[in-house]
Amino acid sequence: MTVRVKCMGHIKTSLGREVVELTGEMSAGELVDALRKMAGSDPGVGFNRFNTLLVVNGESAFTAASDDRRLHDGDEVFLVPFSHGG
Repeated sequence: MTVRVKCMGHIKTSLGREVVELTGEMSAGELVDALRKMAGSDPGVGFNRFNTLLVVNGESAFTAASDDRRLHDGDEVFLVPFSHGG
């Protein structure tokens, strides 16, 4: 299973890249946790399950804190930090 993640704002800065591909079965919350680990050991990483909006396949938007749905092979997830504005 591969999930493609596109990041913006300080999430992209924390990860040092705009696009990340993750493999393996995971929920939305597990995806955010895995990305936090990729960002390094700094406990002050500025994104988490509560302050990040996930848009899956351009259709549904939610936070992993309110909706820990399972992601499926081929899903594309767009991560937007709440602080990014609009």
